[in-house]
Amino acid sequence: MALVKSRAIVLRTYRLGETSKVVVCYTEDHGKVRLVAKGARKGGGRLGAALEPLMVSGVVFYKRPGRELSLVSQAEIEREFPALRRDVVRMAYGSVVLELVNKLVSGEEPDAALFGLVVGALEEMDGVPPAELDPALWRFELAIATALGYTPEFTRCVVCGGEPGDEPRFAPRLGGLVCRNCLATRPEIHTAGSRAAALLTCLARGEGPAPGEIAGSALSDEVAETLREFLEEHTGRQLKLKSIDFLAQVRRVEHSGTEPDRDDER
Repeated sequence: MALVKSRAIVLRTYRLGETSKVVVCYTEDHGKVRLVAKGARKGGGRLGAALEPLMVSGVVFYKRPGRELSLVSQAEIEREFPALRRDVVRMAYGSVVLELVNKLVSGEEPDAALFGLVVGALEEMDGVPPAELDPALWRFELAIATALGYTPEFTRCVVCGGEPGDEPRFAPRLGGLVCRNCLATRPEIHTAGSRAAALLTCLARGEGPAPGEIAGSALSDEVAETLREFLEEHTGRQLKLKSIDFLAQVRRVEHSGTEPDRDDER
């Protein structure tokens, strides 16, 4: 058993008894770990505050090889994202990022670049105008797919290997663009529309729609569904995310003045 330290992002927590909790973290130096924080739910304190989602903390814990749970010794907040924690809409988007990491990443293999990608996504969602939250989430989904080895293809047709040409479509199951000629000969290929494909291509280049251009539109829904289908197909994981349901609820009540339901432990 070794005492180790790392920067960590809390992905979710579970109650453990009356005063403690299990904390699922993605750490910079030790990958995904599950930690027991004894007494973290008893009267708050710095340990409990540092082990909440939507912040970056420095954690010290006893790493026990071959054991599912390790014991937290210390935790200190290093980076907070105040807008994510006080704005329920931004919180919903940040929660999708955390749940995607929790669903798609497994094991204790460290990946500092992936850790930085998650921190960068939270930073962006903490600061961008509300109309840019959807593109920020989509860029993260494309980036985590690439980080996990499932880079979508936007430079050639995934069927014939040729140039995508004018108005190609994006086929989630095939993992990239399909040209019009191949679509004409393979009508069974399921694709998103040409506008969604064009937007995904722009996002992959680091570009995106003008602020407010697609907010709340059918195109926005199509892009979100296409990315989710792509991730499910190529990671082999079912992404029935509670955070997506929460985000949908937030969108429904955003202008109603009511507060969406939230779990105490996420």
